[in-house]
Amino acid sequence: MPAPSGIDATLKLEAVYLSAPIPRNLAVLTAMGAIFDKVYFPGVYLPKEGFDVGELDKEITRLKALPQDYDRQLLLGILDLTKHAKTLAGFCEFTADPDDVFGTKSEPPQQLVRAIFEAIHGPPREGFTPMFDSGHSKGLPGGDEAVHYPGNHHYLARAIIHSGKTGIPLLNDIPGLKLPGMLEAAPQDDAKLLAGILAVECTRVALPPTPLLRPEDIMEFREANAHLLRGFRRSMLRYAADLNSKIKDITPEEFETKTKFFIETQIVPSMDELNATMNDPARP
Repeated sequence: MPAPSGIDATLKLEAVYLSAPIPRNLAVLTAMGAIFDKVYFPGVYLPKEGFDVGELDKEITRLKALPQDYDRQLLLGILDLTKHAKTLAGFCEFTADPDDVFGTKSEPPQQLVRAIFEAIHGPPREGFTPMFDSGHSKGLPGGDEAVHYPGNHHYLARAIIHSGKTGIPLLNDIPGLKLPGMLEAAPQDDAKLLAGILAVECTRVALPPTPLLRPEDIMEFREANAHLLRGFRRSMLRYAADLNSKIKDITPEEFETKTKFFIETQIVPSMDELNATMNDPARP
């Protein structure tokens, strides 16, 4: 296989997933697989091997029989996705160091964690000091491996920091979620970031009609339709150039209006073409 060219690197679209330590559901994973070359999950570690899948299925069944809350549902999702971590390699990037279980080597600033808490829940009442779980870990049956992932507010902080350091845009599929450190205005003269912002908006458009694909099918689809996906990413960069000339000194609201108009007139038809391919009755 030839080495990637400079053109390949320019066309690459990546995102840092903000909403949770794993894709919130299969629809989100499917849409991301059709749009992005790579999606990062900062501070999360899912081993690709070194555990017994059959025994892991039994543990998942045991946990499902227990009373459910958000934390247990998240753990179940992480354990289930761990079975597919090897399949999704190269697309879903889980960045944690397996030897740094709770991320103490790269723990985000407590000021940012607290600011995120207050942005979501409001200032704490007088006399109340919120406590934040820095991370979680659970061993996997059949070996010495374990899954590691940050606590809720720590994950949000890690995602924001990772995006700030790399310039890779945040992907947020929770409407109305506004946190400190998230992009407040459209950047100028940054083709990759502008194209990424457009692609993030495309994810929201794509979610309702996108068919659900298993992780194995997502990776097969990406390989079989590489030319279509490359064309889609090329169109994102083309519009990024057009958009860049129009966003000088405009407000975030004006930028949102211009982006919405382009998506409805240009991207929706492209997404419809991708959806038609994914729903082709000739495909199993």
